[in-house]
Amino acid sequence: MSEISGVGAASMSYAKEAYSANLNKDVIAHRGQQALDLLESASSVNPTPAASSGNHATTDNLGQSVNIRV
Repeated sequence: MSEISGVGAASMSYAKEAYSANLNKDVIAHRGQQALDLLESASSVNPTPAASSGNHATTDNLGQSVNIRV
């Protein structure tokens, strides 16, 4: 590779590595923020009550009318 404006091949290689590492750091930071946002939004959702807690009117007959034919 020939020199470009007085910059040697080793310097160009280092610059490409640094630029690539900086881009990767930005991508990782963005993905991390997306994961935190997802966790935050999931924690604000009201969970479905378990069959063993709370009002049993909606969960007492869960699964009692399953018909399986072979």
